Amino acid sequence: MASFAKSIVLLVSLATFGYSLYVVGHLMIFLSTPRSISKAHTWIFNLLDNKSRLETAYGPVVFDTLYLMGFIFQHSFLKSALVKKLLANLGLSGAERTIYSLTSSICLHYLIVNWLPAQSIVLWQIDVDESAPLWWTFVITHGLCWVVIFGGSLVMDLPELLGVKQAYYDLKAYGPPINYKSGELRNLYAHVRHPSFVGLSVILFATNVMSVDRLVLALLLTTYMYLAWSTDHKDVAYQKLQLQRKKLELKAN
Repeated sequence: MASFAKSIVLLVSLATFGYSLYVVGHLMIFLSTPRSISKAHTWIFNLLDNKSRLETAYGPVVFDTLYLMGFIFQHSFLKSALVKKLLANLGLSGAERTIYSLTSSICLHYLIVNWLPAQSIVLWQIDVDESAPLWWTFVITHGLCWVVIFGGSLVMDLPELLGVKQAYYDLKAYGPPINYKSGELRNLYAHVRHPSFVGLSVILFATNVMSVDRLVLALLLTTYMYLAWSTDHKDVAYQKLQLQRKKLELKAN
């Protein structure tokens, strides 16, 4: 009976893996598609005074902030010691990362689908469609950042990051996969579980239309990442050592 339940968890983890990639694809489109404001909207917003612009943006900004706070709360609460202890008591330790990934993807998907633009207040607007060099600069910048993020995810073991490996190891009674990693790497993972703070920050702020809703999105997520990712000198030393080893391996080949 226990092995059957663990097999179900593994199947759910595989489905969660696919769903998470699907949501990330939507996130790429949401964050990296060149934005534009129609001429009709621009003409209408130009007729508004500052108070009217603020009133027009107020509703969308409030709802968008609530969506972001819901995602941040889920992202923090589900990795708390309280939740981990509860799942352990329920015999779901092997499903912990799967549950975390699934709920994260659901919250993120809900945020993307229900996001409300607030384009009555715009900090800057660059029409990249009218200039091939600007369009290619925008696309290449975002493309490189996504490559760095996905490359980092693969290096950090994507199946483990999304919970598939934990469910499989639990089914086979191997023990948590994190136990097979070095102490230095476990310390790094405890402080940083997602790759490329810089890459995601660039994607959030390097937009051709910085409306107030995009500004709220960028500020809240970068602040959350900065506060949640608490690397220390040991993590930096470990990464430098690994980089030196990789360089030596490449030279040897």
